[in-house]
Parts: sequence; structure tokens; C-alpha cells
Amino acid sequence: MPQAENMVLKDASDTDRTFTLLAPSAGLASNAEWAYAVGAIVGVYPRITSQARVNASGKSRVSQHKIRVPYPIVNSTTSTTTAGSAFEVNISVTVPDDFPAANRPDAVAWTKNYLANAITMAVMQDGVPAT
Repeated sequence: MPQAENMVLKDASDTDRTFTLLAPSAGLASNAEWAYAVGAIVGVYPRITSQARVNASGKSRVSQHKIRVPYPIVNSTTSTTTAGSAFEVNISVTVPDDFPAANRPDAVAWTKNYLANAITMAVMQDGVPAT
């Protein structure tokens, strides 16, 4: 079981950004939560949540991951900041109990590299299909 701790992730300019662990998971079906805690307005912090559980059949493990990046809006009259719309990514991964452990590293590597692929990133950024 991985130990929950702060995560350092690169931003678009290749700068390291630290997502601070807000709460580790209490166990199965409990979220661990991180935030990129910059600025005074908690509601506009980018956040990551992650959890793992056993599926309903009891024959697989499911992990769910969510990245939510709200858009801060500053009111020009009052100078208050509120959260606008958010870019959100939800990933669900199912690993059947009988899926060979020897095959898991390739499945994870392909998933990681798919998400880092230029085509995938363009589809996510622009919201249009790869045609």
C-alpha cells in the first residue's frame, strides 16, 4: 500500500508544483486528498483525490482519481476572488484479481504514456476529437 505524502507535479512550464497532502485515505473507499495550496482562497486551489475499493463482485480492485482545477474570478469592484468553472478529470482503473501481476507494469506504463501523449493532451486541452 503506498504511503500518502506530498506530491510534486510539473506544470505546463515544466516547473515543479507541490500538491500538499490534506488528508490520507482512512482505508478502502476513503479519499486521500491533495491541494496545490497557493493563495489565500481555499476554494480555488487545484485539488486531487484518490481512492481504492473492492468492486461489487468482490473480484476486482477499482481505483478512482479526480483532478479538479477551478478558475479563479476576481471581482473588479470588490476585489474578492471566487471559484468559477473548473477543468475536471476523472479516471477509473479496474484491476481484476486474476489479471497477472507480470502484466500490470505495462498496463500502467501505457496508461501514463497515453495521458502524456501530445494527441491525448490536445484532445483534453481543446475538447475536440482526434480526427
